[in-house]
Amino acid sequence: MKARPQPPARNRLSPEQVDALNAEAFELRMSDTPRALQLAQQAHDQALAIDPPRGLAYALLRWSLCEFILGLPVAPLQARLDQAHSLLEALGEVPGHLDALNLQALIQERLGSYEQALLLHQRALELARLHRLARAEARALSNMAVTRMTLGQLPEALELLQHSLSLAEQSGSIVDQAYALGQLGQVLQGIGEMELAAEHLQRSLRCARQTQDLARQATSALDLGALLSKLSQHAEARLHLDEALTLSRRTGNVNDLGQALLGLGQSCLRQGDMGAARAAFEEARPLAERAGDIPTLCSIELGLADMWNAGDELDQAQSALARALAQATNSRLSALASQAHRALSELAEQRGEHALALQHYKAHHACEQRLLGEHSQQRLRGLFARQQAQALSQELQAARQADQEKQALLTQLSAQADLLRQLSHEDGLTGLANRRWLDLLLEQEFERAARFRHPLSLAMLDLDHFKAVNDRFGHKVGDAVLRQVGRLLRDHCRRADVVARYGGEEFTLLLVETPLPLASQLCDKLRQQVERFDWRSLHPDLHAITVSMGLAGNAEAHEPEALCALADGRLYSAKNEGRNCVRPPPSPMPT
Repeated sequence: MKARPQPPARNRLSPEQVDALNAEAFELRMSDTPRALQLAQQAHDQALAIDPPRGLAYALLRWSLCEFILGLPVAPLQARLDQAHSLLEALGEVPGHLDALNLQALIQERLGSYEQALLLHQRALELARLHRLARAEARALSNMAVTRMTLGQLPEALELLQHSLSLAEQSGSIVDQAYALGQLGQVLQGIGEMELAAEHLQRSLRCARQTQDLARQATSALDLGALLSKLSQHAEARLHLDEALTLSRRTGNVNDLGQALLGLGQSCLRQGDMGAARAAFEEARPLAERAGDIPTLCSIELGLADMWNAGDELDQAQSALARALAQATNSRLSALASQAHRALSELAEQRGEHALALQHYKAHHACEQRLLGEHSQQRLRGLFARQQAQALSQELQAARQADQEKQALLTQLSAQADLLRQLSHEDGLTGLANRRWLDLLLEQEFERAARFRHPLSLAMLDLDHFKAVNDRFGHKVGDAVLRQVGRLLRDHCRRADVVARYGGEEFTLLLVETPLPLASQLCDKLRQQVERFDWRSLHPDLHAITVSMGLAGNAEAHEPEALCALADGRLYSAKNEGRNCVRPPPSPMPT
């Protein structure tokens, strides 16, 4: 580090005045970062002149933090931070030690070293617990959760954030509540709970507005605006995105500004305003590059690719997607890699490169399986079920101990229990069986079919080009399409059959006591029902929806998992062979 000139003796401050400069820098770090940096540098120069080690340590820490927020190069600030950390640890300054650990973890995340970041967050958590600092513990848990989310580890993030929110509420810290609620909103988006996510993000913004933390306000407004944009509530979304942009420009926080511009660009893209979208993406890119923010850079490339694709500039779209995929793969960002593979699959299909399209589609599916594999889904549902069961048990206990006034509560709780049982079986959007219930029924039916030597068939189907429906008409129309497909499947299957939503735009049919040839004929009839339905009844410009189906029978598989894998592989074949078909194809009807 280059030495800075010391102030003349007559202008030197006392140790108490140095502490005051550091305190002011800390207060301004999120609302006026450039000014906070000046104060920290002034405190540093004064501390060097009068040699108070505590003042020097905190000045180095605040200086490093401000440069990190402003997106300046990591190497100089990391050297400064290492010096501050050593001093603070030696002096036994626990709050400063915790702040240094957190900043070191953030630097490691910026460099893509997520395991190292988790170790540093874990050290901060242990230190906070050792000294019984509830607020610091809440912050460490939230910080760990953010890293877990970046790695696609949603169940772990959910557990950490629930604990963090509980601690923040107990300590009465509004800003920590805002932070935990905001991150919970992001996790809930990741598992498809959009309405619940919106509620958490609205609560986060209300909490943030009660504080002086402009950066938290900007992030909460940005997260809520981005979600509302996905839900096609564009006018309200734009208000929140503009608020986030204004606040981040005011604070000078480069990361927040880049995120706000990204959110604005994605919103403009959904509304078809390609010029505004491109301007926002291009302004965000150098900020993300300066901050080393790989997730934002990937998202920018994905947004640009959508923009180029809409304008039939396929070469530029492919280049942007290739950059996004390389960045996501190198940083092990599975969710973004999944988006890139899927977009590349659709682009390859547009060009007639079917083998390449299938290759990317399989890679997309593999990423999705890693993100929302069976184990993770069971853990997520288990977490919600345990919470609901605990709350229900506590309320029922209270009801039993009360008299006539409590009887009404008991009745209400019984209804809630029935609702919880229903929700544990049903998909919230379509009312069909959900993945968890399907897995249970498949095991039962597979065992029963083997015991009595009855045939059992399983079909997996996927809506063709469904992303284009969401992109063109919005998620509200997309949800209506999913519900209608669910109704068509349910109405044309027997009551004994199981119709389930597997996830996203994928559905599963469990056809009991049905041999494969008959199942293939039934699936082809269902395919025709979907193709012939008047989709313009949902939207005047929605002309056609088709499905691809893969089918397998229990005679071909020795266990339920193998049956699913075989049907899934045939679904890929149907996709590769032109879509809107059943594989294997139906046999001719006997004459």
